[in-house]
Amino acid sequence: MTDMTRETTTRPRPWSALTRPRTTGQAFTAGLAVLAGTLAITVVGGLLTKLFMREASGMLRALVVVAVLTVVAVAVRPHYGSWRDLGVTPWTPSSGSGLLLVALSLAVSPLAFGVQTLEPKVWLLLLAGYLLTGFTEELVWRGMAWRVLTLLGPARGPLVGSALFGLAHLGNVLYRDSVVLVAAQVWGAFCFGLGYAALRRRTGTIVPLMGLHLLTDLCAAVSSGPSLALLVGQDVVLLTLGVVLLARDSRSARRLGDGGPLPQRRGSTATNLG
Repeated sequence: MTDMTRETTTRPRPWSALTRPRTTGQAFTAGLAVLAGTLAITVVGGLLTKLFMREASGMLRALVVVAVLTVVAVAVRPHYGSWRDLGVTPWTPSSGSGLLLVALSLAVSPLAFGVQTLEPKVWLLLLAGYLLTGFTEELVWRGMAWRVLTLLGPARGPLVGSALFGLAHLGNVLYRDSVVLVAAQVWGAFCFGLGYAALRRRTGTIVPLMGLHLLTDLCAAVSSGPSLALLVGQDVVLLTLGVVLLARDSRSARRLGDGGPLPQRRGSTATNLG
């Protein structure tokens, strides 16, 4: 009998290099693609909401755009891997507990100055906006971007990802009145991203980072204290934390001869899921 079965060759999809890169060049390009997509939605959304929501506050317009970002991020997520691949896994108390406590202390520290009196509708807008922001930004930047940038190495990957995360905030000029404030936000996001990248690597999950991200933004927004000074202080701590931990991880990876998972410490279940 003649075997009529034909072998079929699975051709890579045109965009596969942007979601599953195989070289460092492709990884860098994939990271830029995440930035381009995020900025495109932020800028186009900002322009459209200004056109069709002229009476709405910047806060409400930003909520609409971040909701769109959330839908798009969840829709494209399968192209980057499973939820588990992107770090959406249960957190175990033995994994980076001390570092997460530091981040939690930073997040709630603005409340030491008291809480502003706000209308219920403002609270709802803030809660909804920062809930979506915490979920989406961690999924996109410590999930998808983290995964595609892994080939750049244990230090360079998070560094590049944090720089791109900072630049992604340039679109906020469409929602805020001060360009100087947005520039400061870009730098602050870089510092924040570097610290959270170190936490991502140590804990192996982005789930607690989503909650911490929400708390950081919300507590800073409702605090009665000097918000700019508080945010600068938080950025200094997170930048220092990120530099120290990622430098240590890079040295450990060089001793192992690659950029793979960190050696397991006793009592730790942290792995490099990127």
